[in-house]
Amino acid sequence: MPSWIWVVIAIVVIAVVIAVVVAGNRKKKERDRTRAEELREQAAVHASSLQQREAQARETEAEAAAARAEAERKQAEAERLEAQAGDRQRAAGAVREEHQEHLRRADELDPDVDTKHDGYVAPDASPAGERTHGETGATGATTGHTEGHTTEPTTVTHPDGTTEAVNDPSTTDPGGTHRA
Repeated sequence: MPSWIWVVIAIVVIAVVIAVVVAGNRKKKERDRTRAEELREQAAVHASSLQQREAQARETEAEAAAARAEAERKQAEAERLEAQAGDRQRAAGAVREEHQEHLRRADELDPDVDTKHDGYVAPDASPAGERTHGETGATGATTGHTEGHTTEPTTVTHPDGTTEAVNDPSTTDPGGTHRA
């Protein structure tokens, strides 16, 4: 066979191979375009879901920031109230000290109160606004007059902390008044 036939056959084979490759590439490109379009459609469906989730995340983040700010505000309020309570306790303590000092001075001036006796109990302000002036009776127990009360009976406060009502005129103030 002449060589030109081989050349023609080779050219035809090459043309067929090129045609097959080109057709394969076209089909592959078409498949790729179709697949890309499917992926874009799926992405569009997921985009709205993604936007919803991002909006929910931003909303939750804002709620967390608001809760954090509220907690900080409450913490600051608690600290302010604690400081105010401390100031008021210190002021009450100072007033209590002054009140007790007045009562001690009154007991020292009162001829019916023996402040030098071992059983003398210094005046103390009670939470109810009453206090007991300590006087030592014959038994060594402390008798007391409660402020705000000018009538009998008086009370005897024993060393164990118990109290007892007694009708002893020697423990009352002259004229039925109380010491302050």
